[in-house]
Amino acid sequence: MSLLRAMSISLAHAKQRATRAALRTIICARHPGLACDSTVIWDVPYRSIGELELGVGVRIMPFCEILVVPHSRFSSKHGRLSIGDQTVIATGVNLRAAGGEIRIGAGSGIGQHSAVIAANHQVIRGEPYFALPWDETKTGVELGRNVWVGANCVLLPGTRIGDHSLIAAGSVVNSEVPSGEIWGGVPARRIKAVPSRAELDS
Repeated sequence: MSLLRAMSISLAHAKQRATRAALRTIICARHPGLACDSTVIWDVPYRSIGELELGVGVRIMPFCEILVVPHSRFSSKHGRLSIGDQTVIATGVNLRAAGGEIRIGAGSGIGQHSAVIAANHQVIRGEPYFALPWDETKTGVELGRNVWVGANCVLLPGTRIGDHSLIAAGSVVNSEVPSGEIWGGVPARRIKAVPSRAELDS
């Protein structure tokens, strides 16, 4: 590799880091109630920053990647991200709001290294998967209020989780979880209802 080529690559990397840092600074300035680690990657078009809805007291831990694509050639669905007040996004979480909306209710938490995916490519035998349009039959992910998603979970398009529910660590969710239930597994299934205080005290 020539010196000129090496310098060009280094310059491109420095420009990317500077752009990401500037974007993160702008997002934090627009949302003063947001606590966002300096390692978080925001992959959001500058002109679409105003479409982010981030509540007060939201905490985003190190090494998260947050992708928001409002308009894509792969889908007619709008990409958007909404995070409610006092929500915690733990280390290494990947939020991909493209081809659908991700809505996270107030007081919720997403555990370490989980992925939340609003849309997937269609799958057609013999055709290149990543060149195909996104499947619009199941899109978006919605978490209610006070939802706890354990570490290393995957929430797939079409997932809806009701208020006060809990997803066990390592689960893959692709359906509707009613309010007040504990689900787990691959694919996730109902384990039991969230116990009441009276049940715990008895």
